Amino acid sequence: MATPSGFEGDFPKDQPFDRRFSISSTISAAARASLVNQGDGLLGTRRPRPHKIWVKKYIKLLVVGDSGLGKTTLIRSLMSTPGDRLKVHDGSYTPTEQFLKDPDSLCSTISWRDEEDRVIWIYKIQDTPGYSDRIDLDASIKMTLDLVEAQNKKWLDLEQSSNRSQDLREVEDPRIDLCLFCLGPHRLKPSDLKFMYEVGQHVPIVPVVTKADTMTIREAGIYRSEVASKIANPMLPGIRDHINVFHFERDSMVRSGLTDNGSPVPPFLVIASNDINEEMNSSEPALFWPERRYPWGTAEAFNKEHSDLLSLRSLLFKDALEEINRTKRQRYEAWRRSQLNQLKMGQKLRRMLLFTIVPAVMCLQIGRKGIKLAHVKNVVKTVVREVGKRLPRRSKAVKSKPAQVPAPPPPPPKKGWF
Repeated sequence: MATPSGFEGDFPKDQPFDRRFSISSTISAAARASLVNQGDGLLGTRRPRPHKIWVKKYIKLLVVGDSGLGKTTLIRSLMSTPGDRLKVHDGSYTPTEQFLKDPDSLCSTISWRDEEDRVIWIYKIQDTPGYSDRIDLDASIKMTLDLVEAQNKKWLDLEQSSNRSQDLREVEDPRIDLCLFCLGPHRLKPSDLKFMYEVGQHVPIVPVVTKADTMTIREAGIYRSEVASKIANPMLPGIRDHINVFHFERDSMVRSGLTDNGSPVPPFLVIASNDINEEMNSSEPALFWPERRYPWGTAEAFNKEHSDLLSLRSLLFKDALEEINRTKRQRYEAWRRSQLNQLKMGQKLRRMLLFTIVPAVMCLQIGRKGIKLAHVKNVVKTVVREVGKRLPRRSKAVKSKPAQVPAPPPPPPKKGWF
């Protein structure tokens, strides 16, 4: 068989061309396989997988409740890890003035990395002074709502700022996602229902019954049902609707270990403690295990037979993160539309006031008191004179007229008959 031109120097001449061509084909197949493997889906049948970049996502919780219910202890039990004693501001020394002046000083922050999704979660919990520290309940409600509105307006200003040089994904999100509302054991007060209803109009409520170890199993079951019933129908003067409670998705509830055992959840019945089991904390692997010891036994905060705290922690920090974040965005968009519509309405009212109401009032005033025509003429002349003085003077030079085109000469006189 004749060798094609251009191939004589590439293969040994003592071998047939078919043999030489089959060796070349084998090498090309191996090269193709290597390229497919190196391309990671770019050259093969699989679709390419884009490289993920690290993204920051923010979650912020607001903890509200009466004084002495253990709000600060609850925050520490929720956020601490083995060997890490979270430094949380002592709520017993939290004056209202400090909260009004610098609420960020009462925030506790943790962060962790999700290597699979390449997400950096930054979690903040905002502590608040007990609302029974102030006699006026409405003032306490207003203080909480002002904080929620201020954080929303701060984010709206960032969106509309003309001087912003950063992508909003890189800016810390101050908006509040949820409100953990701490309820006392045994008795649900009307002030608790009113507070939850008013705050729930702006941010979803997660009702949490603290100090659940002070109730028996039977008392805890009855109280849980009572709180759930009152949330669905408060039956208070001025409240005609249910309280806005954040309902976790069923799949998230199952993943967190809250099976359908007939007990309504929420509310969550929790136990929190500043005391931990040192033996479990120093074991391998270490476990953060808060507990409350009594002469008759031990109440364990993360024991699911004693408390819902472990399931609540799983929902807030793992299983329901995305739905919490998604709900915040949807709620903020509705609030944003409302704010922008109010702004447009205010502009329309100002224009109406300027061009309609003010002239009508002036005409009415003139009609009542009367006005002299000569006085109006004098005022108009004075205004025209003052305006004329302030305007730049025009040049008095008369523009030269264009040169006139000379008329054509008259035709010569006719001679003869024609």
